[in-house]
Formats: sequence, C-alpha cells, structure tokens
Amino acid sequence: MTRLVGLNEHGLPVGETHHRARVPDRVVNRIRELHEEENLGYRRIAKLVGLSRSFVRKICLYQRRAQFPTQWKRVEATCR
Repeated sequence: MTRLVGLNEHGLPVGETHHRARVPDRVVNRIRELHEEENLGYRRIAKLVGLSRSFVRKICLYQRRAQFPTQWKRVEATCR
C-alpha cells in the first residue's frame, strides 16, 4: 500500500504528511481561520480545539506549519 507525502521545495516532508505531525492540516487551517477572520484569541481557540495556547499561538504566527507542499511523492506505507 502506498501513500502520498507532501514535500517542500527542498524535498523534505511538510504538513500532516510529516512523520512527526500530530495535528491534521484541516485543524491548522481552522485555527488560522478562527484567529484571522473571526478575531478569536489564542486561549479561546486552544480551548475550542483542545490544544495548548502556545501551540495555537505559534500556528497563528506561522512559526509552526508555515510551509506548504510544492510537490508530492508516493511512498510505501509502513505498519504502525
């Protein structure tokens, strides 16, 4: 079985396809949407999504998960 992995311009895995990612891209996008469009604070967003305030802050400031895939690679899935 194979899966797609998103890679940045240097060929490194990014986003939810990175092996250490714990939060899906849809949650990251929702956090940024709540902050940028609905003007919610970090603490309120953190409570809504069940993550720490500091992690939410880093997401909103694009200090975490700031890269987006520029290419995709098919890799063999491994059992966890």
